[in-house]
Amino acid sequence: MKLEELAMPIPGEGEVLIKVVVAGINYSDIGQRNGKYPNLVTLPTTLGNEVGGTIVAHGPNVTESAIGTRVVSLVNGGYAEYALADVSKVVPIPDEVPFTQAIVLPIQGQTSYLLLEKAARIQKGERILIHAASSGVGSLVVQLAKALGAGMIIGTTHTPEKLAFIRSLGADIAINTNDANWIEQVMQATQGKGVDVVLDAIGGGIGQQSIACLAPFGRMVVFGSLSNEVTPFVTQMLIPKCLTISGYNTVVQEHEDQMRASHALLEAMMSGQLKVMVDHTYPLAEVRVAHQAIEENKTQGKVLLTV
Repeated sequence: MKLEELAMPIPGEGEVLIKVVVAGINYSDIGQRNGKYPNLVTLPTTLGNEVGGTIVAHGPNVTESAIGTRVVSLVNGGYAEYALADVSKVVPIPDEVPFTQAIVLPIQGQTSYLLLEKAARIQKGERILIHAASSGVGSLVVQLAKALGAGMIIGTTHTPEKLAFIRSLGADIAINTNDANWIEQVMQATQGKGVDVVLDAIGGGIGQQSIACLAPFGRMVVFGSLSNEVTPFVTQMLIPKCLTISGYNTVVQEHEDQMRASHALLEAMMSGQLKVMVDHTYPLAEVRVAHQAIEENKTQGKVLLTV
């Protein structure tokens, strides 16, 4: 990746131009950069799919979102001073919500909310195991699960340093999946019953082993593959305890659900129920350093670029 000077983009039909203040970094950006992601874009490209900033221009026939409106939006090419956005993807944000909090709405926020609501169908009192709980999505899911009344929240991480961070988010139990007996720790915490829900963004051996943590009629939702490894299992493994494994992808959710999730998350931010944990912020020119820090597992919570 390198910083280059390009012509300012011109908004087309149904588009607005956003002067970017912050751009979010997601694992999908890293996957696109290293060629390990579905539906790879054509290179060269400008990475980044979420921005927060101010609308400075409209395309033809755009009447929504007045110039000067503070917004966050899904975009193509967010690592930049200016980015184009489809007006239907734009979410206006109130003055009291900083860009550094609202930036999660278009991707990680919607993912966290709809993952729990539509895919996992979490119910009050249920026990939930959240892998990669110190990540951008994971740190939001822990807080949302608590707000939704989960009976027990177990979060996992790969490093001892992040265990305290997971507990500070509201997790009842924090477990290092590098421990050889991590499954036993889950079962001990649940008095041998197992968890009702597993949210897996890791895959590979961790994903396969997670099946053993499920209680009867438990369900596991797979929404990522941070390990870049296939999750090996056979369907017969689901029969003894009547288990369910499903997948989740925010991109295919109905637009109405995506916007509903964003507005619910904004309300949670304004009420203090949800706090976006931003511990790592980098200038746009240091994007290579930011990607490297994420890949080396040196970050927690949301990672941002400032423009």
